[in-house]
Amino acid sequence: MIEIQNFDFLIGKWTVRNKRLKERLKNCKEWTEFQAEMETKPILNGLGLMDEMKSSHFGDDFIGFSIRMVNPKTTIWTIYWADTASPENYLKEQVVGEFKNGIGVFYGKELYLEKEYKLRFTWKKLSENTALWEQAYFDKKVKEWETNWVMEFTKVM
Repeated sequence: MIEIQNFDFLIGKWTVRNKRLKERLKNCKEWTEFQAEMETKPILNGLGLMDEMKSSHFGDDFIGFSIRMVNPKTTIWTIYWADTASPENYLKEQVVGEFKNGIGVFYGKELYLEKEYKLRFTWKKLSENTALWEQAYFDKKVKEWETNWVMEFTKVM
């Protein structure tokens, strides 16, 4: 089995505390909080990971699904996403990036309110049992990144 570089800390079961801005790119300071559960497993002999996240915040049957695949020669990761709230999007490439000094930074583009924005994910292992994920959009008006979603992970198994 190939060793999963960098994302191996994510394998297991987690409770996830989500904090999302109520309004993005409007200088909003008010956050919505909700809980989720996630389980992450290695796939393809260590070339990737898959996870399933469940939360009642988006409806009783919401499931989010991601696949993270690494190119073992370059250590560049590609993250794919699909969910039950927007199944017409199927499994789409969301971001690409890598870990440096223990922090994973990944970039892509996302359509939000019919406009395309630069998208950034940041992953950090905080301890053996905790991790942090942040999503940000680049606001062209102020020329800076706005973090609009934060997930705090606590391992349960």
